[in-house]
Amino acid sequence: MNKLYKLAIPLVFCTMLVFSSSASAQDDEPFAGGYISMPVTSAEAQQNARFAVASRAKRKGQKIVFVKLLKAKQQVVAGMNYRLCMRVRVNGRIQTVTAVVFQNLQKRKSLTSWNTTGDCG
Repeated sequence: MNKLYKLAIPLVFCTMLVFSSSASAQDDEPFAGGYISMPVTSAEAQQNARFAVASRAKRKGQKIVFVKLLKAKQQVVAGMNYRLCMRVRVNGRIQTVTAVVFQNLQKRKSLTSWNTTGDCG
């Protein structure tokens, strides 16, 4: 019984550790290589949202107007990714879009993704 008890304690501890670390990752806490939240009111988030809208408008030849930034996250890569959920007006209709802006190490930006599913998740 003593041997079983000695094996059970590390097993229970490891199980608790695994479940607590996966739960914290889901709560948007920083982890290596992952996205972390940033304030939607920050100048950096606002500038990247406006860059995304201007880039999309130019690429599509449409009038797209930035309305409101709903969520902003950043990810350190070989540069920086900014995932931005925002409301925009396209041809008079409000849409919720999620865009990703990549900023390379030389500070050049590019719009890498524009998703109109309306999901900020």
